[in-house]
Amino acid sequence: MRPPGRVPAAQAGFALPAVLAILIVVAGAAAITAERLRTRAGHAGNQARSLRLQGLADGVARLVANAIVMERLRGLPGLGLASNGTAVACQLPRGRRVTLTVQDHAGLIDLNTSPRPLLEAAFRASGIGDATALTLAAEVVDYRDPDEMPEPNGGAETPQYRSRGLSYGPRDGPFTSVDEIERLPSMTPEIAARLRPVLTVYNPSRGVDPGLVPVPALMQSVTGDALAAYAIRSLGQFFEIRVGAMEDGARRARSTTLSVGGTGAGTRILSWQPQAPDMPTGAAHPFCRQLVAVLAGS
Repeated sequence: MRPPGRVPAAQAGFALPAVLAILIVVAGAAAITAERLRTRAGHAGNQARSLRLQGLADGVARLVANAIVMERLRGLPGLGLASNGTAVACQLPRGRRVTLTVQDHAGLIDLNTSPRPLLEAAFRASGIGDATALTLAAEVVDYRDPDEMPEPNGGAETPQYRSRGLSYGPRDGPFTSVDEIERLPSMTPEIAARLRPVLTVYNPSRGVDPGLVPVPALMQSVTGDALAAYAIRSLGQFFEIRVGAMEDGARRARSTTLSVGGTGAGTRILSWQPQAPDMPTGAAHPFCRQLVAVLAGS
């Protein structure tokens, strides 16, 4: 991926005709619906604002996804956005604000392909204590492997699940989503919330690209001697785009996972989910000027 920096002048008009049409249509449809709602109920103003914000979040997510596809597959200039989860914040007209992040999944720890030492390092780097990190890493391996022999130092197969009062056991197959970590016997909601930002099921490399890791402590671990064998270079196949839109205290968001020519996945949207509308602190970026121009034209 192109590192963050100033966007060349020739890039300012990047692929706007196609993606702007999407953004304008979405925003326009939301505005029409919103206007109708205003005439139907006293609280329609809030509903209208929510629709406008959702249209904005969806449009920006599609704009960024299209830009990634065009850059990766057609060699066109990109938007200059970092792909290591760095937040960008754009202040827009009429008091609106958009925050977005792009995360290449090669910088995340895959629950299915990561070896146990890499899992342990990721959990420690996320602020999990040593003993718990060892136990959870063992439980992840036992959850996905087909045998019934617990991993040493904290593993959990069916008998261990039963001893915890759980009616289910390990999947004995691949994790299908990051949310499945909640099924591990030693997992808590607090730990799951801490780990989700560094985990994925879309990194088949068995390693991690240190330059794309969102946690500095893990990046240092991978570039050090202990985990150097797991350092890889991203092929730019899977990306997560998160967009939040805010206006007058109202917030809407969108999270999408994009496959760009990945083996067995082709180029497509793998998920399109409403994201919890948190608004991380971010810095201004040259992309914001393009976004302002897009909205002015819509």
